[in-house]
Amino acid sequence: MLTKFKNTSLYLPAILITALLLRVVFLGSIPSGLFTDEASNAYDAYSILHTLRDQYGEFLPWYFKSANDYREGLYTYLMVPFIKLFGLTTFGARITSAVIGTLTVFIVYHLAKEIFNQKIGLLSALFLAILPWHIHFSRVTFRAILVPCLFCLSLLLFFKSFKQPKWLVASSLLFCISIYTYNSSRVFIPLFLLGLGAIYWEHLWKNRYYTTWALIAFSILFIPQIIYQLSPEGMARANTVGIQTDFNKIVSDYFSYFSLDFLFFEGDPSPRHKINNMAGLYSFQIPLILAGLLLLIKEKTYHKWILYIWLVLYPIPAAFISPESAVRTLVVTPLFAIISGYAVGKITDFSQGIWKKAAIFLLMGVMFANLVIYSQRYVFEYPRWHTDVWLSTLGETISYAEKTSYECIVYSDHVYGTYAYIMIPFFAQMPPSQYQQYGVDVVQNKLDMGRWKIKDLEKLETLNTSCLYLLYGESDRDNPKGEDGEIIENKGYREKFIHSFKDLNDVERYRLVEIEKKT
Repeated sequence: MLTKFKNTSLYLPAILITALLLRVVFLGSIPSGLFTDEASNAYDAYSILHTLRDQYGEFLPWYFKSANDYREGLYTYLMVPFIKLFGLTTFGARITSAVIGTLTVFIVYHLAKEIFNQKIGLLSALFLAILPWHIHFSRVTFRAILVPCLFCLSLLLFFKSFKQPKWLVASSLLFCISIYTYNSSRVFIPLFLLGLGAIYWEHLWKNRYYTTWALIAFSILFIPQIIYQLSPEGMARANTVGIQTDFNKIVSDYFSYFSLDFLFFEGDPSPRHKINNMAGLYSFQIPLILAGLLLLIKEKTYHKWILYIWLVLYPIPAAFISPESAVRTLVVTPLFAIISGYAVGKITDFSQGIWKKAAIFLLMGVMFANLVIYSQRYVFEYPRWHTDVWLSTLGETISYAEKTSYECIVYSDHVYGTYAYIMIPFFAQMPPSQYQQYGVDVVQNKLDMGRWKIKDLEKLETLNTSCLYLLYGESDRDNPKGEDGEIIENKGYREKFIHSFKDLNDVERYRLVEIEKKT
């Protein structure tokens, strides 16, 4: 079946189509909802598209303030053409990640081919195409999906410089651009480049003309990053993520990223970063990755050492923040795909005759079975698990309320707190030029958006009886942030039911009500 890899005319397109389908099918409905980070990234792109300014009115910023976490802007700018094509929708917000994820599969094919051969390139691409870890983040609007894509492309161009040294400059530029994708890259990329320089110093010295220009290009492009890191905005971001200083805790967290539970069984503890009962890698990859790492030792290619550097360095940025974070370590997904592909390639090389065919049949069968199990859980079970973390039906609730004739709509800040403010302009489809005039700023608690008001009902002396109120559903009356129903009643008002919105488990998540004074 896969004994001949002399022609990619069928295999590579088939792998890429598989990768794309796994990343775009039901993209607008699974995950079932839209997280605030996704809405913020998308609305900033929508705002850039129409006004060349972000949601705060800043002209073409390098970093987007968002909810005061100042996110790298590259991903947002890449979203702009897709928002133009598909509109300000959940699908339109997520399709950028799906395209980037599929493109990464293509790049990994060429990277593994450059390091080893075409056969291992195809197998590596296949593994990344079906990898749960990579699929998951290719289906949500998180900018971290850019990290493995640009990093692998940078490394590919570096390897091409052995044949054409001029690629050193392009590789250097891309490595620097990779730093502007996600905060963990600010640590990982410089450390990786130090390892790269140590391993390939002879190549760099031999081609010192291009190496010099590569260093100059990198330094120039890196200057804005240094300025940002020393700015109040950069410091605000550092304070937000909470960098650890306890050495023992950092070491412990570092090794957590090599645990079997994190990699193969339980995964990231956040239900937003994985599906239940599955980790980022398939359990059948355990022997493949172990075999691959051992077989690499005897591999003749000198490029193998950079794979070990990649493996050793990948947890370092995340270890300074927390243990077992799948999103902060997304850069390692291509590496595990390459090692798995390398192991399978070697196993089939070692096998002969009927044993070779049996090995191929068994491996393909196991891969297909695991993909089916993952797909079944993702499509049929995951949308019903933890619907609250994706704010399921909140968008539908806001859209419904926006279409009513009420002059005033009060959004309770108990509905995922004030940081869910961005859900209103996204689902109400507010024109950016109008939204920017409201001067919304969650840090300064400026949360009025025309007819929409985000309020803490408990702090209001009186409640406006002419407004429509968006509250948590009855099922969430035990919300520790407050019980809107009881607050309304204790203030001497009663609710008049308008509409409720239930998730896929038939649980009422949100409700729209009028209120009236008790008589």
